[in-house]
Amino acid sequence: MAKMAKTLKTLEKAAEERTGKGRAYFEMGKYEEALQAYGEAAETWKEMADLLLENGKEENGNIFLGKVFEAESCCGMALFKLGKYEEALEVVDKALVLNPESPIEWSNRGFVLSAMGRNEEALEAFDKALSLDPESPKIMTNKGVVYFRMGLLEKALKTFDKALAAEPKQASDWACKLPRFSFFSRNKAPIMRPDNAETWHWKGNVFMELGEKEKALNSYKMALESDPDHLNSLLCGGDLLCEFSEYKEAFKCYVRVLKLNPGNEVAEKGKELCEEKINQ
Repeated sequence: MAKMAKTLKTLEKAAEERTGKGRAYFEMGKYEEALQAYGEAAETWKEMADLLLENGKEENGNIFLGKVFEAESCCGMALFKLGKYEEALEVVDKALVLNPESPIEWSNRGFVLSAMGRNEEALEAFDKALSLDPESPKIMTNKGVVYFRMGLLEKALKTFDKALAAEPKQASDWACKLPRFSFFSRNKAPIMRPDNAETWHWKGNVFMELGEKEKALNSYKMALESDPDHLNSLLCGGDLLCEFSEYKEAFKCYVRVLKLNPGNEVAEKGKELCEEKINQ
């Protein structure tokens, strides 16, 4: 028993390290490396589960089988990011055979199907996910994105509004600090707002498609109040501020993008345009 305990301890340490590496690589956008690390983690968790099950430790073995499931799910998302949609779908479908009541996996299936252009099936997957987790703002947002891609703008807008209404509200403390972008200072006190940058960003995209640019800019600003580092909202907000000739504000957006994502071509061109206009 002592020998098995020592082996399990060694394996668990290795699995945790590989999982941590996978997470770090994924966040850095190094998806090939993330895929390898998560795959190795899954193999190690499986080795632990098998060892426990062989020795009659069914409860603990099943816990580590759950870890295998989590690591394989992460592999699926890495494959998705690499554009290997067929492989990603195989991983997700395998996960759903093992855990058919997982809203996360149904949502992941929707992601993959949407990327493959199978939007109707993607909507069905997100509906299934919502039947299992009806109040999830993220799943609602993902469903709204599918509507947006299908050109169903009113449905998309209603879905994003529903997602924002479901998001837990919290006091925004940005107004208590020196704002990163001066357009934030138009509001003078902290207020209660849904905290969901991604949803606000997509809502802004809908307004852009509808030609309602003032509403779009407001949505991007709301996204940035929620997450001042939301890259796409910084870019979209910067572009719209340029259209409204607010070049100093746009300049700050592009500078922030370049700090977060050095070499971003869109931000570099936008920054140059703003410098030219400001110095005229």
